[in-house]
Amino acid sequence: MEHVNKLKKAVKRMSEADAKSMLFLILMNEQSKDDMVQFLLQQNEEQDVSTIETVHIVFGHSPGGSLKAAFRNSNYVKTEEIIVMPGNFSVGPLKDLHLCEGIEARFQWLQERYFIEDDGLAIFEREVKEAVEKIKSIPPHQDIIIWTCQNAHEQIGLRLVLAMLEKKPNDIYVLDTFQLFHELHIFPQLAEDNYPRSSGEVSVENVLHIYEQYQGRPLKKSVQQTLSKEGLKMLMDDYCIHIWEYNELWSHHNENVDDDWIIACAKRLHEDQEEASYLMAARLIGEVLGHMEQYREAEWIEYRLRQLIQQGVFSYQGELKGMLHYQIKLADAYLLD
Repeated sequence: MEHVNKLKKAVKRMSEADAKSMLFLILMNEQSKDDMVQFLLQQNEEQDVSTIETVHIVFGHSPGGSLKAAFRNSNYVKTEEIIVMPGNFSVGPLKDLHLCEGIEARFQWLQERYFIEDDGLAIFEREVKEAVEKIKSIPPHQDIIIWTCQNAHEQIGLRLVLAMLEKKPNDIYVLDTFQLFHELHIFPQLAEDNYPRSSGEVSVENVLHIYEQYQGRPLKKSVQQTLSKEGLKMLMDDYCIHIWEYNELWSHHNENVDDDWIIACAKRLHEDQEEASYLMAARLIGEVLGHMEQYREAEWIEYRLRQLIQQGVFSYQGELKGMLHYQIKLADAYLLD
């Protein structure tokens, strides 16, 4: 009974972000149920902030969950803190994201476009506010490691966080999972395939291996200032769409930037059919996300699909209240193109 009570207490103390990360890892078979139970019991006591030496900042529940799982059976649990910034920064306004009003404006923009049930966006909004406050409150004696990858989402996150840390004296390190993965593993084909596109694609085992082999130096002040200025500019701009290309960030207002790729993927799926017929919207969205160069989230692609339906590019069957509730078919004019 004592074991059960400790487990209940640990679950009750979990944040929404931690719960989602843990569920994701179990579903992806990265961790067994018994491993997660043990991890929860280990977390039953508050972390002693006086022992924290390093703060890790990661962008997204998936890499956050992987990093927490990687640290669970080591002394890192006592010496490392992990701050998870949820969401995907490649779409949506970034203006004043370091302030409550900017965060609220971003999630109002997303709410007007996304179908997310059960107060999902409200939870995300609260988690972003909590993460921003934690970043601002990092003590000056702790080292900071920012995890990033070669995509717009994490590169934007890197710049925004550096802008928030502009006046802090901490040593700041940048850990690029794409670069380090290929320094440690010689897989030319994976590099050509742009793997990993995000830190969340790296397995728990490789996350730990990358961190333990990482021997980076603190970010040079000149580089930090350059990236921080880019972040400060983003916090003042009103661009909503961002892409990562040729190792540079490009920002603009055109929400239809991914539409041609959605159409191309639909055409390819139809060509695999004996006769073009309706496809589950989720099937197309999975195809788009699995093959596109940019790192987006499913909710964004589903929104663009609904916009293409309104434009007559696709017809549909079912209810437009979520990707699992309707089927789509490309218009004949596009099939014959």
